[in-house]
Amino acid sequence: MIEQSVLNLGLHELLNAVKEISSFNISSTRGPFKKAFEGTYAIGGKDITIQLALPVRFPIEKPMLFLKDPQVLGFLPHIEKDGFICYSHDEGLLLDSSNPSGILKEAFQRAERTLRDGITGINKRDYLVDFEVLWSRQSEVMRIDSLFSPGNTFERILVFFDENTGKTVIVKNTDNATAQSLKTLYKCDVVKEFTSYRGIHIPLRDGAQVKPPSYWDFWNIKQLRKIVNENISSGTKKNLKSYLEKTKFKTQDKEYIFISIPIEKGQRAFVGILLTDFKRIRHIKTSYPFSHPLKQIHATFSVTPLSVKRHDTEFLLNRTLGHNKLIGKKVTLIGLGSIGSRIALELGRAGVSFIKLIDKEILDVDNIYRHELGTSSLYWKAEKAYNNISKAEGLKIELLQHFPSLNINYEMEEVLTLMEEQKNFILDSDIIIVALGSPTVELELNKRFYNMDCAPPIIYTWLDPLGLGGHTLLTNNQKKEGCFQCLYTHVENNNILIPNRASFAAPDQFFGKTLTGCESVFTPYGSLDALQTAILASRLAIKTLQGQERGNPLLSWKGEDKEVLSQGKKVSDRYKLTNEQLFEYRYLYRAENCPVCGTGETT
Repeated sequence: MIEQSVLNLGLHELLNAVKEISSFNISSTRGPFKKAFEGTYAIGGKDITIQLALPVRFPIEKPMLFLKDPQVLGFLPHIEKDGFICYSHDEGLLLDSSNPSGILKEAFQRAERTLRDGITGINKRDYLVDFEVLWSRQSEVMRIDSLFSPGNTFERILVFFDENTGKTVIVKNTDNATAQSLKTLYKCDVVKEFTSYRGIHIPLRDGAQVKPPSYWDFWNIKQLRKIVNENISSGTKKNLKSYLEKTKFKTQDKEYIFISIPIEKGQRAFVGILLTDFKRIRHIKTSYPFSHPLKQIHATFSVTPLSVKRHDTEFLLNRTLGHNKLIGKKVTLIGLGSIGSRIALELGRAGVSFIKLIDKEILDVDNIYRHELGTSSLYWKAEKAYNNISKAEGLKIELLQHFPSLNINYEMEEVLTLMEEQKNFILDSDIIIVALGSPTVELELNKRFYNMDCAPPIIYTWLDPLGLGGHTLLTNNQKKEGCFQCLYTHVENNNILIPNRASFAAPDQFFGKTLTGCESVFTPYGSLDALQTAILASRLAIKTLQGQERGNPLLSWKGEDKEVLSQGKKVSDRYKLTNEQLFEYRYLYRAENCPVCGTGETT
């Protein structure tokens, strides 16, 4: 007789001889489960036992299916060490919680397809895609960190090990950027306080089809040697042979061997093996120190699989829409206020390698509620005084806390002075971003940049008051058509300087506000307004650096006019355009009679 719970869920239609079992009969730590079932199923010429477990939040959470004997079908993709059948990803998963039996049927069908694809070899490429995950499930696996970015060349690398915590990290070298990254990550001088060991990186060639070891049968050194020798280029083979000839081991030595396997363009699986506890082979006369086991086995030794947690920039940026294309790019950022400070952080996240910061001002407490830097960046404690921190210094510290491999230079100088005395500091860049909020200075910069053949693309970005919106203008991008001066040029008489034509506020209005007298006059806008403008500018900068923007657009975002109107102020005609129209007209701001980029003729 079929149990009622089985009937209610329709499990009798999926499995043979299905019955409810205790959840404790599921040999997995993935629970807790509120119900569990077990039945048989014919697949691949075998009758196998499948267990189905319902999480306590089912049907809000997906059901789990297990092979009772994880080894019954051999080593297949997407079958975990505990027999769990990984039939779908959780990210973005949508379940119809009103239809539990339907969820179970769909889950079973996907699990069955996963098994069948593994048996027939349809999904054999998934061995490679999931190589690191499968490797990390090995018994006695040791987890380590890596700042090393594996490429397609044989390299010797450094391994640092902390005896007290067991923390292990691998690096290519100990240059300043790496040392800064290590200090930021581990809060100590790793080079001095950790013990160092040698290691090697062996890259397998493109097209290598290597199946990871099963959970129950790890590679021995002969298998590793065979896999390496059959899947490396002639150049790697030559370098490896030279290394093996020179390398000998004593009893207490350690050898870290790392292998990378090409998966897709620009991506490599990265795993390791640790060799330790070298001892003589009984009754066999061998030389001492021992030869490298990849050359010749003259000793017994322990083999430990290493699962690598990657901290290198190239790998991490693969999670950010391909922004690893920005590695090596240089940005000069002029103005580090509420917009500029946000742009600096976003470009760091996007993956640029070099940022130059320019701002003469100190960070003032008045700014902290709309600035990327907060209260902790206001003062430095000296021996006999508290000193103010410049925005440039404070932002450099903040950036390095987030991205320790970032190369940052800064100048606490007025930008026009810097243009006269150190203009190459500004110009030696792939893009310049100006976020000063000072149109007079920005117009002067625009004129100077335009007259320089060596100037890179330049972005100007600024805010309108009271939440009306924000703007970003790209200039000097592959062609000199359209510039910042165009926005201030009268269409009939270019001798007349007019208010910014891009503004969403009607001209000839004063929006300045003061709290404690004329020394504290400021333009009122919110932190979210600055953030939205920084996002607009950052997106345009990234597109430009990637070569995706060919022209010189004026981009704007519109906020609400409620606060402006409540104060008796007016919005501009441009504010009345729709977002679609603003985007459609993004190249039409150019003034033909602009004295900088146009004819200079008055009509």
